[in-house]
Amino acid sequence: MSTVISRRSFLKCTGVSAAALGAASLLGGCQSNGDDTVVEVKVGDTVRSWNGLGVQLTSVFHLTQDPVQPAGYEYLGVRVTTVNRSKTESYAIGAQGIDAINEAYPVPPLENVDANFQAMAAATPDFTAVCDGQPAACCANISLYNANSQSFSDTESLPPQGSAYIVLMIMVPKDWKQLKVTYVPTFLEGKSLTFVMNASDVIRS
Repeated sequence: MSTVISRRSFLKCTGVSAAALGAASLLGGCQSNGDDTVVEVKVGDTVRSWNGLGVQLTSVFHLTQDPVQPAGYEYLGVRVTTVNRSKTESYAIGAQGIDAINEAYPVPPLENVDANFQAMAAATPDFTAVCDGQPAACCANISLYNANSQSFSDTESLPPQGSAYIVLMIMVPKDWKQLKVTYVPTFLEGKSLTFVMNASDVIRS
């Protein structure tokens, strides 16, 4: 549907390509933390398998278009490349009810971006962001990759053996120094991944 394509255009960045996402070697494993309870991941780190997920903190970037935001703030995009290692289980990740949110606040027009962001943040309880010690608004959605058609589609869950981007959108002060995003999966109890990013990690287009 058009809103999916429009959001993806809005979040366009200098990140890894669709072809790279489809490559089996991408999550081959720079590090492996097994089923650890708490895992910290920095930009470029790959966790080959963590409680059924392979994840890589791929990139953090400024959006190519800035929607309306409070003075002194900006939106960052964060891409996490992920693979569902399970052969049978689907995992709910990111904003739930994304189709209803897209219908209520279609993008474009650009003036709907902030409302769409706030609605998605409210529907994303499994991700929390802290920027320089202060809470930061964060939303997330999954862009599922189809290797056969080399295309993406937004979804509410990652199917068995599925590959996808988790696209995070976070509002931070323009002079931010460090950002931490903690992922506590709804399908796991007492487990968390924390993505740690510094201002120097930002890809500037």
